[in-house]
Amino acid sequence: MGTIVVLISATAFGTLSVFGKLAYRAGLGTEQTLAFRFVIAAIGTWCLALALRQNPMRLGRLELLTLVALGALFYTGQSLAYFTALRTLPASLCVLIAYVYPSLVVLAGWAFWRRSVSIWHAVALLGSFLGVALLVGGAELRFSWALVFAIASPMIYTGYILLGERVMASVPAVGASAVIMSGAAIAFTLIAALAGELRLPSSSAQWAVGLGIAVIPTMVAISLFLAALPRIGAARSSMLSTWEPVVTVLLAVVLLGDRFALAQVAGGILILVAVIVVQSAQLWKPGPPSALK
Repeated sequence: MGTIVVLISATAFGTLSVFGKLAYRAGLGTEQTLAFRFVIAAIGTWCLALALRQNPMRLGRLELLTLVALGALFYTGQSLAYFTALRTLPASLCVLIAYVYPSLVVLAGWAFWRRSVSIWHAVALLGSFLGVALLVGGAELRFSWALVFAIASPMIYTGYILLGERVMASVPAVGASAVIMSGAAIAFTLIAALAGELRLPSSSAQWAVGLGIAVIPTMVAISLFLAALPRIGAARSSMLSTWEPVVTVLLAVVLLGDRFALAQVAGGILILVAVIVVQSAQLWKPGPPSALK
């Protein structure tokens, strides 16, 4: 049952990039979309946390401040970078570049925390970077800020995972997620206000996309992922979540008309294989679960 729940969660997460593209087509701004997404998601996650008797207000002051900072700084930075890249780059390209983060986590863990790196980790790391090179080269992309943001997104997310890993070891997952979502909601509300984009959707299409992105790839996806964690473990859940970029690519090809050159197909396969290799290696090592994907 846990496996099915994670796959449903990954499918919901896989709609995020497509919803982002649809939001832009409907006329929503980047900051406007993200503020709406995280305010709705924060409210929903708080309701879920209270229903599960994981009241975030029972956490210690230091824990609360740390979780708010994770949401307001790292999760906000990652989401802003990703959605900025999504404005001009194909959804399928963005999600595949983002999925180098498991390899980056291994590299950063070795560089900063002196964690051991197996030969399989090293192979996966090389495969990830080669995959990104093939993706970008196959698309014949020139240097652009969108590409910089696309690459920055998994780097910021790596920092979020490494810092959040230790905090999440001692706090309830759903309650902590409510605080992280609140931090992101506060940050994006301020950013949207400064950018002049703090406003509600103005059409039925904008409302549909805005609610869709807040509910399906955020509240539903995160809630199901958290529900599966105690059943099958963080490592296996993360490995099964490799289904997410596959869903994104399929939806982007069918709904958005994304197309791949042969080199890009090879690059995407390399990244997905690298993710599976990294997660398979982690299956045999115990570790604390993460709250969010």
